[in-house]
Amino acid sequence: MEAALLPRVVSIATLLGCAGSPPAEAAPQEGASSSAVLRFGDPPDHAYPEPFFAGADYDPSIPAPEAVLGQVHGSRLTHHSEVLSCFEALAAASERVTLTEYGRTHEGRRLVYAVVTAPANHGRLEAIRSDLARLADPRGLSDAEAQAVIERTPPVAWMAYSIHGDELSGTDAAVALGYHLAADTSAATAELLSAVVVVIDPCMNPDGRQRIIGMVEQAAGYTPNFDYEGMHRGRWPHGRGNHYLFDLNRDWMAGTQPETRGRWRAVLGFHPQLFVDAHEMGSLDTFLFYPQAEPIHPAFGPRHVEWQRAFAADAARAFDEHGWSYYTREWADGWAPFYSDSWSSLAGAVGILYEQAATNGTPVRRPSGEVLTYREAVHHQVAASMANLETLAERRGDVLESYLADKRASVAADTPGNDRAFVLRPGPHPSRERELVRILLGQGIEVFRAESEFTGLDGEGALGQAEAEVSFPAESLVVPARQPQGRMVRAYLEFDTRMGAAALLSEREELERKGASKIYDVTSWSVPHALGLDGWWCAAPEVGLTLVAGPPPAPGQLVECDAPVAWVVDGADDGAVAFAARALEADLAVRLSDASFRASGRSFARGSVLLRRAENPGDLDGVRERIAGAAGASQIDVFEASTGRSPDDGPDLGGGHFGLLTRPRIAVLANAPVRADRYGHLWHHLDVVLGVPFTVLDAAALSRADLRRYNVLVLPPGGLAGVLGAAEDELADWVRSGGTLIACAQSAAALTRERLGLSSVVRRRDVIEDLDPYLLAARRERAARAVEIDERLVWEGVASEASAGSLDGDSAGGARDATGAGGGAVVRGAGEAEASAETPSESAVDRDEWLRGFSPFGVTLLAHADPDAWITVGCASSLPVLFSGSTVLHARRGVAVRLAPAESLRLSGLLWPEARERTADSAYLVTEPLGHGQLILFASMPAFRGHHAATGRLFSNAVVYGPGLGADTP
Repeated sequence: MEAALLPRVVSIATLLGCAGSPPAEAAPQEGASSSAVLRFGDPPDHAYPEPFFAGADYDPSIPAPEAVLGQVHGSRLTHHSEVLSCFEALAAASERVTLTEYGRTHEGRRLVYAVVTAPANHGRLEAIRSDLARLADPRGLSDAEAQAVIERTPPVAWMAYSIHGDELSGTDAAVALGYHLAADTSAATAELLSAVVVVIDPCMNPDGRQRIIGMVEQAAGYTPNFDYEGMHRGRWPHGRGNHYLFDLNRDWMAGTQPETRGRWRAVLGFHPQLFVDAHEMGSLDTFLFYPQAEPIHPAFGPRHVEWQRAFAADAARAFDEHGWSYYTREWADGWAPFYSDSWSSLAGAVGILYEQAATNGTPVRRPSGEVLTYREAVHHQVAASMANLETLAERRGDVLESYLADKRASVAADTPGNDRAFVLRPGPHPSRERELVRILLGQGIEVFRAESEFTGLDGEGALGQAEAEVSFPAESLVVPARQPQGRMVRAYLEFDTRMGAAALLSEREELERKGASKIYDVTSWSVPHALGLDGWWCAAPEVGLTLVAGPPPAPGQLVECDAPVAWVVDGADDGAVAFAARALEADLAVRLSDASFRASGRSFARGSVLLRRAENPGDLDGVRERIAGAAGASQIDVFEASTGRSPDDGPDLGGGHFGLLTRPRIAVLANAPVRADRYGHLWHHLDVVLGVPFTVLDAAALSRADLRRYNVLVLPPGGLAGVLGAAEDELADWVRSGGTLIACAQSAAALTRERLGLSSVVRRRDVIEDLDPYLLAARRERAARAVEIDERLVWEGVASEASAGSLDGDSAGGARDATGAGGGAVVRGAGEAEASAETPSESAVDRDEWLRGFSPFGVTLLAHADPDAWITVGCASSLPVLFSGSTVLHARRGVAVRLAPAESLRLSGLLWPEARERTADSAYLVTEPLGHGQLILFASMPAFRGHHAATGRLFSNAVVYGPGLGADTP
């Protein structure tokens, strides 16, 4: 896939501001002239003079970075090609260094790691890796064997730098560290390299780095500017993300990107005991390193924070010697398990984070007047790195013992939770099941298939079900908690990991006293929830198991018959949408079913794709070739039907249950104020998951765009209210003429009735004093999905005893009463007294403002889908959705997916009672006709971070099926 992307990536990268080659060297210039050349980086009059390693004596046969860079290393940003040249030169000249490529980025840049250790260790490197693998999986390893391994084996330190491309100093620190370890002639360095194997991953995000370097260099001038803000330090989309603008530091759990998948293989091949992850933060900050702040994820080992404190102590001494400022524990908690250091900690290493104040390659003047140069920022990263390596070398035996103890606990029968297993019942989404297997196997997690049907005891379902016994068929996937990667199993597959009381109290105090939150990222991340799979936790089953060696082969075949009258694709699987999109691009006539049916000897779900032979005339072999190409690219099977007559009472293939689709012509808004990462998630989904072409429109120029060329316009999350207001008339005319407008999160809120007014959907805050009709609509929707007929009441006008008690509407799923009152708060602030006659009254508007302060940061909520809406094909009637922020939408009609009532709403993550009250019964997804077109509003971001397939399917349906089914062009 990556190789195929390369030819078209170059032009896109150029538009985003990538730089392809390092700058030419020039002498310092006093001013601009016709022959002057810009000098990038720290200006000469602010040169940082301190050496990275004072008093070091270097082997002159080992080329220093300056020999490659042409100026003092660390005084300007080093391009990725130069980083590679530096390490290639070290590997060629030093017997202490080898260089290995472990992957390629989307743009084709090399991902490498350098192994730096004593020559003797290089000579037995495979034996060292084999010994560490035995510690990583200690099943069958005796105490005597383990002790022998520990005595002869050096621990491994994986030193990883700049996973965020615009956090730049880490990569230059990697170059400096690599050179010092390779060329320093001191006995201390030689002893360290005998005791430790150092693996340096110098640039984890080359595409992002090159993008931001291009921006910084293109904005450079002859006159230095030390202001910490401004576009001279970068512009949208900056360099944090990779090619698709994904935050790679949030991709470790799911591995949606090639950089992550390559690192999985590389890191797990070494089983490191120390993992350093070097970042940058705000320019006016100082330097942060672990130990982490609370809360700490319960899946981490018992000595997790203890070891972080030990490594922090030596790093602190190194900083104190220089008189540098630093701190620990103020933020950067250990709750979410998907960061670099969290992932490594779950794998058994000591995960350490660095956060250095950013400069973006040029000096920053602080409010105190102090000037922080880029080279000094690099020095901070170097010093912390060396201090941690020295700690590892000094305590190598203790670290290895601790690593082994952690792994023994993971495979021990008496470890709490090790008597449980995650079980996946095979269902209608084989592509999502393959994705789960890929995610797990890629991280060394053991997966098995049940050889026969079995009963799981003490079952806990993904949607909150609790059953004493659960039946599972043969071929169900079983993932035991008791295995070497058991900590990952629990962290990634558990449905509802809960913060402890102390963390809850601390967060609540922060919210009530300061109106702020300590939460750093989403609080819910369960992979089964994200994929929308029928997963269960139960007692480890007593059934024959077969180890799964790899994901099952992907489908993609055309199953032929002699004289086809139609071609059919089962719409239950997500690949059906991609097939439809590719078939439409191949100029085939494609239809979508609104009911289930049978054809070609098998059943097909509602939302299945149909191509009629009569509507796709011409040479049969040519039609088959186009269909087979779409099937292979979409990894889904296509079945030829020899008759259009249904074998049962279901629809015939030539009837009215199959709506004709229209080829989507898609435009997506980008550039500021669109959120770059959210745009990237949608970009990746359209380009990689669906394989559909689309046009990027500049958000700032929307009012000047000729929208007639498109029938789908996607508005990613962002502050687009002003942009949309400036193009209000043009947007309205375009939708009424047949356009499909898809808006996500804040962008959806901008279209609501009380704001832009393009939609009749409302924000809760705008109708808080008239909420009853919307809550009543929710109750009636739920009642309509569980229709019962009382024949006596119909024919005689008298209710039977069975239904008499439900006539007041209480049968509608336990909805709140129409006043909108929720259950009282579980947590009370010190100033919130018990209700009494003396309690001051509060308006509904003021109360809603108070409730908004407790809005969630990424929680998984239960939602219910309209089984008749075209946009919900391929979705379960109940599904998990990720919800963030304070945008709560209500609509009286057109709600395709609605959030559950308060008592059953939360599936996972921190949802305060106030947030539960605000979001219960609200609309997650609304489709609304407008003229010949339609609006599609998502209350929160679908297709989040590339692996939320459950909501990604809804977005796919909107884009591909919307122009034909929800809109029409006159």
